[in-house]
Amino acid sequence: MLRAMKMRLILSLALGLASVCFTPDLSLAQERQWTLDSTDKEAFLVFGVPDTDDVGLSFWCAIGSGKVSAYLPLNAPILKAGQHADMKLTVNGKAFHLPAVAAHDTNGGHMTIEGKFLLKDKLLSVLKNGTSVAVTIKKRTDIYPLVDADFDGLVNACNGLDAGT
Repeated sequence: MLRAMKMRLILSLALGLASVCFTPDLSLAQERQWTLDSTDKEAFLVFGVPDTDDVGLSFWCAIGSGKVSAYLPLNAPILKAGQHADMKLTVNGKAFHLPAVAAHDTNGGHMTIEGKFLLKDKLLSVLKNGTSVAVTIKKRTDIYPLVDADFDGLVNACNGLDAGT
């Protein structure tokens, strides 16, 4: 009987430890928010924790270029630097495929992937009206909320207009 109690205690501790180790840190995800920022040359719409390196999905453009980049840090080594891949963004049941390339982020030390599309592409209007976006790279899918994402401000900033930031 004592042995059975010890085994249950060990199993209970192991399950508790496993749940802590293998559960995503929801506190970080809860702190993330959409922030629009711009400089004289670039505009950024970033889903992350302000004033940290904790960034999920972001969109950016060079002012006046007519192009937007979807940028995503990759926390798992699913691509190598320079490798091309399909970046699929699914919003409201509609899938958009962006040609993307992986790179090594020299600041954070992890891999990133970046896909480009035009400001006039339908993807932007769908993102404006969506509640979330699923981003799929290879077989990995991450879902990001779109509530409070200021795509109108991003478009204005990318076009060189006052984004209200």
